[in-house]
Amino acid sequence: MLESPMVHTEERQFSLTLHLCAEFDPSYDGEQDGYAWHARFERDVMPQLVRAVFDVLRTQPGYEVIAAPRGRPSGDALDIAVRVVPRDG
Repeated sequence: MLESPMVHTEERQFSLTLHLCAEFDPSYDGEQDGYAWHARFERDVMPQLVRAVFDVLRTQPGYEVIAAPRGRPSGDALDIAVRVVPRDG
């Protein structure tokens, strides 16, 4: 039986972290609004960011891209597996 040669794999990591904050005037009553500013970010901005990241990566020749959650809540992190497809020649 012929054995396949072991494939050599190289890996690197790139992180993009967004630190979100909101400031309020002194009359603000605290968290009684249920973090409405953050809910608005999750509803309006986050889907567009995720779509833009995937769109850019998918339009680049030689890359395969899939969501690859690493055990963190999807609202806290976006983990993406990017595989470089070998070019012939």
